[in-house]
Amino acid sequence: MKKPIYHGSSNPNLKVIKANKSTHNVECIYGAEDKITALLFANSGQKDLDTRISNVSGKVELVERRRGVFKKLYNREGYLYELDGSSFQHYDYLWSLEVVSFEKELKPLRKITYQNILEEIEKEAYKGNLILYRYPNRPSDMPLDNSDLIEKYIAFEEQGLKGAIQKLLNVYPEFQERVRDKITQKK
Repeated sequence: MKKPIYHGSSNPNLKVIKANKSTHNVECIYGAEDKITALLFANSGQKDLDTRISNVSGKVELVERRRGVFKKLYNREGYLYELDGSSFQHYDYLWSLEVVSFEKELKPLRKITYQNILEEIEKEAYKGNLILYRYPNRPSDMPLDNSDLIEKYIAFEEQGLKGAIQKLLNVYPEFQERVRDKITQKK
């Protein structure tokens, strides 16, 4: 890609962005072509278990899964690192708004500091650039109990992401029996 790519981080002191393994179980550097998407990853925490981030007709949709999660994750300073986009590509196994580079590390071109990620997200939502759902509001296709995570985390574990189910159960212990039943059904 010729244009810059953005990498969100909670770390203010990155001199290089290093490749790591994520839910795709592939070592790479993740990024986004737009600042809004990258900004959603400029926090620390269990993002998939706390929020749902999706693409709805080209706009990012952010859903708060539990009360207070937005404040916990985003009510803080965050950083976007602008990277040379030439080594980044989109692949079919990726989320539609993310791109990856298989470089081991990349040096940022510049760092952009946001004093408060939550305030920036709310501004973008107000402008219509982002769809925001605060708990308990959510799209009609998303269950209030967050049980949509059960199949997803079982699949992560089956794809080799060890400990995925345990991470799910640490946040949602009430899923213990349902997870066991789903795994038993698959055997």
